Amino acid sequence: DADDFHSAAAKDKMRAGTPLVDEDRWPWLERLRRRIEEVRASGRPYVLACSALKAVYRDRLRGGDAPGELQFVLLDGSRELIAERMGKREGHYMPLSLLDSQLATLERTDDLLAVPIESGIEAIAQGIVERLATTSQAHV
Repeated sequence: DADDFHSAAAKDKMRAGTPLVDEDRWPWLERLRRRIEEVRASGRPYVLACSALKAVYRDRLRGGDAPGELQFVLLDGSRELIAERMGKREGHYMPLSLLDSQLATLERTDDLLAVPIESGIEAIAQGIVERLATTSQAHV
């Protein structure tokens, strides 16, 4: 989970209800890119859950990857549903008050595979697998 890669200062900032700005995110994105490269070198498939909200963040995470080598999945749901689920989390440093800034920052671009999140976790996971399979076949 990319939350584990935030600095203590960034976590404190979010805990205090202050949204991160690009300058807060650049070092985090660099740490995430290094992690992508480390895990990729192992040859195992992997998933990194993170809020790559802007296209430029996704570009940073791609590094020099070939098109389609790194896929981005948008867990797509209404503000109300996301707020409900966030409200059920315990012990997370990001308060519900930051949801609107996250949604305002989100840039929906063609590189995002949008998967609806109205159903349960198993159906969401299956939707992701199906979308990735379809996308992989299109790039072959």
